[in-house]
Amino acid sequence: MKLHRCPLLLWALTSLAADNVWVGSKACAPCHAEIYRKYNLTPMAKSSGPTSAAAVPEQSFTANSGYHYSIVRRGPRLFLDFQRTGATQTERRELQYFVGTGATARSYLISVDGFLYEAPATYYTRPAAWAPSPGYDRYRYPFLTRAIAPACLECHASGVQSIAGTQNGYRSPPFLEGGVACERCHGPGAQHVASRKASDIVNPAGLSIEQRDSVCAQCHLSGEIRVDRAGKSMSAFTAGAKLSDYATAFVRATTTPSMKVTSHVENLAQSACSRASEGRLWCGTCHDPHTVPAPSEKVAWYRAKCRTCHEPDDCRRGDNCIACHMPPSPVIDADHVVFTDHAIPRRPSPRDTKPVIDAPLVAFGKENASPRDLGLAYAIVALREQNAAYASRAFDLLSEAERQNPNDAQTLSYLADLFKTKKKDDASAMRLYQRLYRADPTQSAAPMNLGAYQMEQGHNDEAIRLFQEALKISPGLVLVRLNLAAALTQAGRHEEAREALKKAHQFNPTM
Repeated sequence: MKLHRCPLLLWALTSLAADNVWVGSKACAPCHAEIYRKYNLTPMAKSSGPTSAAAVPEQSFTANSGYHYSIVRRGPRLFLDFQRTGATQTERRELQYFVGTGATARSYLISVDGFLYEAPATYYTRPAAWAPSPGYDRYRYPFLTRAIAPACLECHASGVQSIAGTQNGYRSPPFLEGGVACERCHGPGAQHVASRKASDIVNPAGLSIEQRDSVCAQCHLSGEIRVDRAGKSMSAFTAGAKLSDYATAFVRATTTPSMKVTSHVENLAQSACSRASEGRLWCGTCHDPHTVPAPSEKVAWYRAKCRTCHEPDDCRRGDNCIACHMPPSPVIDADHVVFTDHAIPRRPSPRDTKPVIDAPLVAFGKENASPRDLGLAYAIVALREQNAAYASRAFDLLSEAERQNPNDAQTLSYLADLFKTKKKDDASAMRLYQRLYRADPTQSAAPMNLGAYQMEQGHNDEAIRLFQEALKISPGLVLVRLNLAAALTQAGRHEEAREALKKAHQFNPTM
């Protein structure tokens, strides 16, 4: 039998075979043309990209205590204009990239010198309207410095090009493929492209239960918080590995758990169907990842999936199984959207409508969480919610974790913050920040806080150096820019101080 080589890949076959690296989805198209065509029509394939690739209406809305926002398109470019009601001056920021499939919503990113920030405006598909991005309605001003979280792009885009040593810095473009690419679920494709062997590519259906489920859980299991294991990063996860080797997801232990935007995996685990199947039921049982049934076909499609396990009968409510047993429900971490309830309740069941702030955090599944991972989970959620009970639990756990591993950067960072904010113990916090600075100088918390302590002691030159280091890691730290301007002024460097204030105003024009 004659083998037909893919012409566009001939240049790479020799070198790629030596090292199984990523080659991009277009490398799959010549041999899997129909799958490639169908998949490119799915929401997952369209979950990120430049704003020119997704049409949205020009609209206006008011939020944040009287600020007026307008979405404006100028040719292929999309802009966010905003001003306080009654003011004459309008500020403008370009929305350069979107994240989100558009099935329920799309959020937008602002780029400042290559650093990405979530815009305060999101387009919600069901009401066909722009409104504040999730969580932004709590602010009294246009919040422009929410640094894009690594997981946001890692789940919505492929080939993410982050800049090492920064919190949210990316090369241009920030990702090589918009959406979820083939290799996100099948692993690096170079060896398969070279050999054409099925054994040289990952087929999730052929993996062990934990490896198989990890492929979907990498993006559809968020819990309350997900914590990277010590020395590991979810950015290094590839299909075929176990998610638990890279991170632990924590959920609140409640009797009526809530639904979140990406809680599909934990909701499915709550279902009687999943428990009875002993692992046989998984995402791929009901979903073909390469295609989505047309609206006119959905009822029959999912009923056929249910009938593979359940005896057919004549239901008085009709043939739409999911209408009753997987109803669309609101989520607690985003407004204006509903998601399918994957808990598959036999009858409608109550859900928490807001977080149960004193519920214990537990590792999802059968994992045993270390004091370090559980302590970080409590600390991160405590900071997000201003949750005093969680902060107390975090302090005890991280104190134990620090004794076990005195050089773990994440432990040092959050424990130092707790000493500063909860214990009001600046001396202990400063010692921990100094150790953090030595262990990992790319954590902005160390130079940011050490700079503040140095400035309090009158050491302006050292404070300036530390503040500048923190801003290289995370330029959107407005308070650090204000402290830098103050230190520069005290050092007699007035022109530099004015430039620092000018840059701070760029990030927060309402100051």
